[in-house]
Amino acid sequence: MNAHKNVITLLAFSVGTLGAVSAKSQDINANWFTHVELETSDDAQAIDREFEWGESTLFLTGNSGRWSFLSEASFQAEKYRDKQFTIERIRVRYEFNRDNAVSFGKMHTPVNYWNDNFHHGRYFFPTINRPSSFGRFVPVHEVGLRLSGQSPMVEGVGYDIVFGTGQSEGDDAFANGVQSYTASFSWAPTPQSKTMISYYRDTILNHRDNPFHGGHHYGGHDGELQDHDMPPQGLASGSETDIAYELVSWSFHHEGATWRTLSELSANRTDQGDLNWAAFQYLGYHVNESLSAYALFDYVNVSQDEVHFSAGTKQRAGVGIEWFPTNSASLKVELRREHEDRTTEPHQDSTVLEAQLAFGF
Repeated sequence: MNAHKNVITLLAFSVGTLGAVSAKSQDINANWFTHVELETSDDAQAIDREFEWGESTLFLTGNSGRWSFLSEASFQAEKYRDKQFTIERIRVRYEFNRDNAVSFGKMHTPVNYWNDNFHHGRYFFPTINRPSSFGRFVPVHEVGLRLSGQSPMVEGVGYDIVFGTGQSEGDDAFANGVQSYTASFSWAPTPQSKTMISYYRDTILNHRDNPFHGGHHYGGHDGELQDHDMPPQGLASGSETDIAYELVSWSFHHEGATWRTLSELSANRTDQGDLNWAAFQYLGYHVNESLSAYALFDYVNVSQDEVHFSAGTKQRAGVGIEWFPTNSASLKVELRREHEDRTTEPHQDSTVLEAQLAFGF
């Protein structure tokens, strides 16, 4: 309930800010995104082969002078996730000058290029799904205070520092003070290229009963954090142990006239244990202005000694095409080979064909 009240408070504050913005400026934008998709595999039952209506997202932005506002709310039918309506992001931003700004609210963490640049609308995704690490390691959202800017001395160098509520508290702003810290640095040597490196640290509170960025952060998407019906390895059921979580990430993105590439590498650990790691690689070729072909590789490895996430590996590799029939529609089709090996279940191998039609208005 407290988390819900905090979101309402943030929403009221931000809407009030937007009202002030609208009174002085006409620079207010509203965009709506949605998608439908179909997935089938060589081991799917006939009942599984049906169209799914994915997330629908309303994206609002506004600015007046040095102040700006951003809000992102998503909806998905109860058939696909528990919470039909979710506030994904809501924050206000004040620019001290051209190079430095401060933001407060619920935002995407700047831990990697994907999370810092793509919102929930699938229209902009380079592939149909997020990297698998988003279902496990990546702290997608954070309620907190963010300092960001560009270096006045070295062109293209940027920074982001976030003091956050932590994943365990969800939207309950600073209920236990500052629990998480993010430091991210980027370099854009050209307008077409950007590389990022980041460090994230959090304290997972009562980690057995309050799993790190649980279902409300990832409802309706692929991926799973841990086996909630059994205690994590090495801990008794019902343990209220607080443990540290650390994540180091590196990203590189380049988009030229012909080629586009996105590389994501990360390593993490809980309770100063062994490292888990993840890798994602996208390589796309622009056939023409409306058609691209691409290849993807996605890999996650969780240590056998891990105390919080489910141990095992997951791998996806495949090829796809993306076609823009209009400026507001995108059709992606992917053929993938997937492998998953978890300590709690027999390993699974499958060939998956998935199609997604996304819209952005």
